[in-house]
Amino acid sequence: MTLRLATFNVENLFERDNALNTTTCERGLKGRLDRRSEQFRSSVALVDTLAGSLWAYWKLALRVAYYGRQGQRGSKDLNLALRRWDGDDAWQIGCEIQIQVSRSKRLLPPPAQQKLDKAQQDVVDYLDHEIDRLRDAGTPDDWKKLYASLMTEKRMAIDSLLTSVTADLKIGGTPR
Repeated sequence: MTLRLATFNVENLFERDNALNTTTCERGLKGRLDRRSEQFRSSVALVDTLAGSLWAYWKLALRVAYYGRQGQRGSKDLNLALRRWDGDDAWQIGCEIQIQVSRSKRLLPPPAQQKLDKAQQDVVDYLDHEIDRLRDAGTPDDWKKLYASLMTEKRMAIDSLLTSVTADLKIGGTPR
Protein backbone atom coordinates (compact mmCIF):
# COMPACT_ATOMS: atom_id res chain seq x y z
CA MET A 1 0.00 0.00 0.00
CA THR A 2 2.85 2.38 0.67
CA LEU A 3 4.26 1.72 -2.77
CA ARG A 4 0.95 2.47 -4.40
CA LEU A 5 0.64 5.79 -2.52
CA ALA A 6 4.14 6.80 -3.64
CA THR A 7 3.26 5.97 -7.24
CA PHE A 8 0.09 7.98 -6.98
CA ASN A 9 2.03 10.99 -5.64
CA VAL A 10 4.61 10.76 -8.45
CA GLU A 11 1.85 10.54 -11.06
CA ASN A 12 0.03 13.41 -9.41
CA LEU A 13 3.22 15.52 -9.42
CA PHE A 14 3.81 14.68 -13.07
CA GLU A 15 0.27 15.76 -14.03
CA ARG A 16 0.56 18.96 -12.00
CA ASP A 17 3.99 19.76 -13.53
CA ASN A 18 2.64 19.10 -17.01
CA ALA A 19 -0.34 21.39 -16.35
CA LEU A 20 1.99 24.14 -15.08
CA ASN A 21 4.20 23.83 -18.17
CA THR A 22 1.16 24.01 -20.46
CA THR A 23 -0.14 27.08 -18.63
CA THR A 24 3.31 28.74 -18.77
CA CYS A 25 3.61 28.02 -22.50
CA GLU A 26 0.11 29.33 -23.12
CA ARG A 27 0.90 32.52 -21.16
CA GLY A 28 4.16 32.96 -23.10
CA LEU A 29 2.38 32.48 -26.40
CA LYS A 30 -0.45 34.80 -25.37
CA GLY A 31 2.09 37.43 -24.32
CA ARG A 32 3.90 37.23 -27.66
CA LEU A 33 0.61 37.41 -29.55
CA ASP A 34 -0.52 40.40 -27.47
CA ARG A 35 2.79 42.20 -28.16
CA ARG A 36 2.57 41.47 -31.89
CA SER A 37 -1.05 42.58 -31.96
CA GLU A 38 -0.18 45.84 -30.20
CA GLN A 39 2.75 46.41 -32.56
CA PHE A 40 0.47 45.79 -35.54
CA ARG A 41 -2.14 48.24 -34.23
CA SER A 42 0.56 50.85 -33.58
CA SER A 43 2.01 50.32 -37.06
CA VAL A 44 -1.37 50.71 -38.75
CA ALA A 45 -2.09 53.85 -36.70
CA LEU A 46 1.33 55.27 -37.65
CA VAL A 47 0.76 54.75 -41.37
CA ASP A 48 -2.84 56.03 -41.22
CA THR A 49 -1.88 59.20 -39.37
CA LEU A 50 1.24 59.79 -41.44
CA ALA A 51 -0.75 59.32 -44.66
CA GLY A 52 -3.49 61.69 -43.53
CA SER A 53 -0.99 64.34 -42.49
CA LEU A 54 1.19 64.11 -45.61
CA TRP A 55 -1.77 64.25 -47.97
CA ALA A 56 -3.34 67.17 -46.07
CA TYR A 57 -0.03 69.06 -46.26
CA TRP A 58 0.25 68.26 -49.95
CA LYS A 59 -3.31 69.47 -50.55
CA LEU A 60 -2.60 72.79 -48.79
CA ALA A 61 0.43 73.30 -51.01
CA LEU A 62 -1.57 72.30 -54.08
CA ARG A 63 -4.18 74.94 -53.27
CA VAL A 64 -1.50 77.63 -53.00
CA ALA A 65 0.08 76.59 -56.31
CA TYR A 66 -3.32 76.35 -58.01
CA TYR A 67 -4.19 79.97 -57.24
CA GLY A 68 -0.62 81.17 -57.78
CA ARG A 69 -0.62 79.92 -61.37
CA GLN A 70 -3.71 82.04 -62.10
CA GLY A 71 -1.69 85.21 -61.70
CA GLN A 72 -3.56 88.45 -61.06
CA ARG A 73 -6.92 86.72 -61.58
CA GLY A 74 -6.31 84.44 -58.57
CA SER A 75 -4.48 86.91 -56.34
CA LYS A 76 -7.29 87.19 -53.76
CA ASP A 77 -7.58 83.39 -53.51
CA LEU A 78 -3.78 83.04 -53.49
CA ASN A 79 -3.56 85.36 -50.50
CA LEU A 80 -6.23 83.33 -48.70
CA ALA A 81 -4.43 80.07 -49.56
CA LEU A 82 -1.14 81.53 -48.29
CA ARG A 83 -2.82 82.59 -45.04
CA ARG A 84 -4.08 79.03 -44.63
CA TRP A 85 -0.60 77.71 -45.44
CA ASP A 86 0.80 79.94 -42.70
CA GLY A 87 -2.09 79.23 -40.30
CA ASP A 88 -2.27 77.13 -37.17
CA ASP A 89 -3.88 74.17 -38.95
CA ALA A 90 -0.96 73.88 -41.39
CA TRP A 91 1.52 74.14 -38.52
CA GLN A 92 -0.39 71.40 -36.69
CA ILE A 93 -0.25 69.16 -39.75
CA GLY A 94 3.50 69.72 -40.00
CA CYS A 95 3.84 68.93 -36.31
CA GLU A 96 1.80 65.73 -36.74
CA ILE A 97 4.08 64.61 -39.55
CA GLN A 98 7.12 65.10 -37.30
CA ILE A 99 5.44 63.23 -34.44
CA GLN A 100 4.74 60.23 -36.68
CA VAL A 101 8.31 60.22 -37.99
CA SER A 102 9.52 60.22 -34.37
CA ARG A 103 7.13 57.39 -33.47
CA SER A 104 8.43 55.37 -36.38
CA LYS A 105 11.77 55.07 -34.57
CA ARG A 106 10.32 52.48 -32.20
CA LEU A 107 8.61 50.50 -34.95
CA LEU A 108 11.01 50.56 -37.90
CA PRO A 109 14.54 49.17 -38.14
CA PRO A 110 17.13 52.00 -38.32
CA PRO A 111 17.75 51.88 -42.11
CA ALA A 112 14.01 52.01 -42.84
CA GLN A 113 13.51 54.82 -40.33
CA GLN A 114 16.34 56.84 -41.90
CA LYS A 115 14.79 56.30 -45.33
CA LEU A 116 11.43 57.53 -43.99
CA ASP A 117 13.03 60.57 -42.38
CA LYS A 118 14.85 61.53 -45.58
CA ALA A 119 11.80 60.99 -47.80
CA GLN A 120 9.62 63.02 -45.45
CA GLN A 121 12.16 65.85 -45.49
CA ASP A 122 12.34 65.70 -49.29
CA VAL A 123 8.60 66.28 -49.49
CA VAL A 124 7.91 68.65 -46.58
CA ASP A 125 11.09 70.73 -46.84
CA TYR A 126 10.63 71.03 -50.59
CA LEU A 127 7.07 72.33 -50.18
CA ASP A 128 8.05 74.76 -47.43
CA HIS A 129 11.01 76.06 -49.43
CA GLU A 130 9.18 76.41 -52.74
CA ILE A 131 6.17 78.22 -51.31
CA ASP A 132 8.39 80.59 -49.34
CA ARG A 133 10.49 81.22 -52.46
CA LEU A 134 7.48 81.88 -54.69
CA ARG A 135 5.21 83.80 -52.35
CA ASP A 136 6.85 87.18 -53.02
CA ALA A 137 8.46 86.89 -56.43
CA GLY A 138 6.83 83.88 -58.09
CA THR A 139 5.38 84.32 -61.55
CA PRO A 140 2.35 82.37 -62.76
CA ASP A 141 4.79 80.16 -64.71
CA ASP A 142 6.76 79.44 -61.51
CA TRP A 143 3.55 78.49 -59.73
CA LYS A 144 2.57 76.28 -62.71
CA LYS A 145 5.87 74.42 -62.36
CA LEU A 146 5.23 73.89 -58.65
CA TYR A 147 1.68 72.73 -59.39
CA ALA A 148 2.96 70.27 -62.02
CA SER A 149 5.60 69.01 -59.59
CA LEU A 150 2.97 68.49 -56.92
CA MET A 151 0.69 66.59 -59.29
CA THR A 152 3.46 64.28 -60.50
CA GLU A 153 6.75 64.00 -58.62
CA LYS A 154 5.58 64.89 -55.12
CA ARG A 155 2.38 62.89 -55.41
CA MET A 156 4.43 59.84 -56.42
CA ALA A 157 6.99 60.56 -53.70
CA ILE A 158 4.30 60.56 -51.00
CA ASP A 159 2.70 57.42 -52.39
CA SER A 160 6.08 55.69 -52.59
CA LEU A 161 6.96 56.79 -49.06
CA LEU A 162 3.74 55.37 -47.64
CA THR A 163 4.09 52.14 -49.63
CA SER A 164 7.65 51.74 -48.40
CA VAL A 165 6.70 52.34 -44.75
CA THR A 166 3.82 49.88 -45.05
CA ALA A 167 6.18 47.25 -46.48
CA ASP A 168 8.86 47.93 -43.85
CA LEU A 169 6.27 47.54 -41.10
CA LYS A 170 4.98 44.36 -42.77
CA ILE A 171 1.36 45.47 -42.53
CA GLY A 172 0.39 45.62 -46.19
CA GLY A 173 -0.78 43.02 -48.58
CA THR A 174 -3.83 40.90 -49.01
CA PRO A 175 -5.46 39.36 -45.92
CA ARG A 176 -5.16 35.60 -45.79
